Amino acid sequence: MRLTPAITQVLLMFGLLTSSIFAHADCVDTVPLNAQEKAFYSRANAALISLLRPAPASEKIRTVDASTNPSDIETCKGDKKSGDFVVHVSRKYIWPDPKGNSADTAITLQLAINVTKFDTSDANYIGAYGNPSPEKSAGLKVNNVEWRVLDSGYGVQSQRDSLRASLANSLDRKRLEALPGKPLPTAAESEAYAKKAAPTELVAVAPSVTSTVTSTTTGAGQLKSLDSAISVDSVKSAADSVQKLKGLFGR
Repeated sequence: MRLTPAITQVLLMFGLLTSSIFAHADCVDTVPLNAQEKAFYSRANAALISLLRPAPASEKIRTVDASTNPSDIETCKGDKKSGDFVVHVSRKYIWPDPKGNSADTAITLQLAINVTKFDTSDANYIGAYGNPSPEKSAGLKVNNVEWRVLDSGYGVQSQRDSLRASLANSLDRKRLEALPGKPLPTAAESEAYAKKAAPTELVAVAPSVTSTVTSTTTGAGQLKSLDSAISVDSVKSAADSVQKLKGLFGR
């Protein structure tokens, strides 16, 4: 029997689910996060969510958010370690095919605080600030912040390229860089910042340009993001040049 990617994904998710169930079956007691952990997690959630930009105002693009409520997290009592968690949030941007000829384009921007390592081999990887945190959120402080752009692999190619470049270009790098090593803003401060965020600006990517994601390591484990093999500014410049040539030839 030939396994399609969809079936493989379902089987993988089922395996993870059942392994989690059996793992918890060994727990006599489970314990929730304590008050300090919940407070840190909530502020980290709010800080990351505030950095997820609204969808572009045009093209009928809609979004779906995902995050974890710290009150829902429980661990085996015997295995409980302070700060033993990574904070993840994401926003999926769904762009319908205007002609209705293919599946909707779906690109997800994922942000995380205190990942254990920076996996630069991942094709979805974009970049990070700070240093890897093997102990995750131990000490309840921000050691790193990481972001990824996840491509569903289906939809209109031009939409996929445009949305990937647009989301990478929309990130507030200064605010991201300011998170590691400093106290998290309050939830109210993050919410106030989020309310001021402008919609994501769509970037037109030339059809001949393949949007690839790479990264480079600098300093003590810090990563400097290279949003694409060809920068967004270069893409815009190339597109402008094409338009000028078309004008000269009357096309």
